[in-house]
Amino acid sequence: MKEWARQHPYLAMAIGYVLFFVFATAVWMAVGRHSLADSAITAFVWTLGYWLLAVFGIRRSRKTKARLEDNGQIMAYIRYPGSRPGSLSSIWNQGIATPSAGSIHFQPAVYDTLEPSGRATTIKVQGLLPGRRKVSGKDRKYIQVYGIEAMTVLTDEGNVEIAAHPESLDRLSGLLGR
Repeated sequence: MKEWARQHPYLAMAIGYVLFFVFATAVWMAVGRHSLADSAITAFVWTLGYWLLAVFGIRRSRKTKARLEDNGQIMAYIRYPGSRPGSLSSIWNQGIATPSAGSIHFQPAVYDTLEPSGRATTIKVQGLLPGRRKVSGKDRKYIQVYGIEAMTVLTDEGNVEIAAHPESLDRLSGLLGR
């Protein structure tokens, strides 16, 4: 179901809109004791607002993804699990990763527009640990998107965890030559 929704985001959103509209109409009728017409109009206005927000969000994320792919970059989150507590040991840092043979150039960025927010770093990769894990629960508290996986990269200065969509991690692994 998730895969189908990713492949057809607008159709999935339209189906969700209809279901939400029916649910909102029923709740408005039950709670407010309004007529069907009043409930339908109110539900239409509210669901239309949510639908417009979703359409613009999907459109913005697709444009961002296309821009990154054109430049050979990926949207990624990194953290340094072996660093001192209070630093980036448990916090995911959002940014743009530009992979090349044996290294990853990481530019911290904020928001969906991916505006640079700090000093870029180059991570020299010695190897990749096998296996990936899903980022979920409390571990995902600084990541706003779903379907993210993480892998561990071995560097000169210790381990670095990189989290991204599975397709992005596949591309990253291929470019690093592992």
